[in-house]
Amino acid sequence: MFKNLCKAGIRVTALTVLCFGLCWGQGRAPATGRTKGSPGGRGATNPTDPNAPKGVYPTSRGILKSISGSLLFVELDDEHEMKFRITRKTKFLSQNKQDTQEIKASSLHPGQTVSVDMQSTLDGSFEAVRIILESPNP
Repeated sequence: MFKNLCKAGIRVTALTVLCFGLCWGQGRAPATGRTKGSPGGRGATNPTDPNAPKGVYPTSRGILKSISGSLLFVELDDEHEMKFRITRKTKFLSQNKQDTQEIKASSLHPGQTVSVDMQSTLDGSFEAVRIILESPNP
């Protein structure tokens, strides 16, 4: 009987250690693979891609409804649309299967499909970080 109790105790201890290790491992930040002297922290990107965002941003995808000097309206579905502020830091990109290239804001027209990487401002509005014009599938 004592032998069975010891086996059960060892199993419980091993299971506890295993569960604790799994839970603890999920809360840790992923390794960034940085080397000494490299810039980084969370959201570090590949320095060879100049169009890569400098952080992680939520993205909305929809049909461009209108664009003016500082405002962009995107229709997400039949019942929802979002308004984004355009700033001097906003990047405009065109994406196809082969590559992504920077374009001018005047290249965007209502009816085109766009993805908008955004960030929230202190007043609760949304600011467009990147606006990506998606090429239609042939």
